[in-house]
Amino acid sequence: MFNFCFVSPFDLIPFPVHIDYFNGLVAFCHIFVIISLLIPIVLYKGEYCGENKIPFGIEVHPNAQPLLHCSRPSCFERRYADCDDRAQRKSCESNDSWVGGFEKGYGNHQPLYVQCCAFEGLADHSSPLYHTIIKPGQYFEGEEQVEEETDTVISFDVITDFKMIRPTNLSIFYEMTVRRLRCHELPPVDRIKRTRRWP
Repeated sequence: MFNFCFVSPFDLIPFPVHIDYFNGLVAFCHIFVIISLLIPIVLYKGEYCGENKIPFGIEVHPNAQPLLHCSRPSCFERRYADCDDRAQRKSCESNDSWVGGFEKGYGNHQPLYVQCCAFEGLADHSSPLYHTIIKPGQYFEGEEQVEEETDTVISFDVITDFKMIRPTNLSIFYEMTVRRLRCHELPPVDRIKRTRRWP
């Protein structure tokens, strides 16, 4: 076995390093780079419905991490919402928008950012249904109303706002607003909008 001279990138001072030590250092650097790339994936969670699906359910895990459930009712197949480019708001307070997605870092100290999607006619063709809270370990699922004779969907529930509340010295919970959209009242679709991939 032999020794060679290695130049430090920090101070450019040569010092003797054993070849086995150098190989181990290279392997450690490779592992460190891989872990650094994986950390953002593991620590951050994003949920998105996109432009052509609606948020109908929310599940909050015991660790307070929310999970968004999306669906595309038959009466909404050719319709699209106009969504923000990314989740960047604290809530969606407009009557013409719903929650198209959110991002939440793991841990109670991490904020929740929501992506709001505007849909023309939502305020005119929907009515308020719920304004309630959902806590860790709880689950909400909206409903579809179907006409019995034709078995077609005439309305469905959509989550229009979702906001994290963090009281002092208490566990966090979420405020949720749900409206019932009467999709059979919506005007006919003239053209199909091309789907934009998200994110």
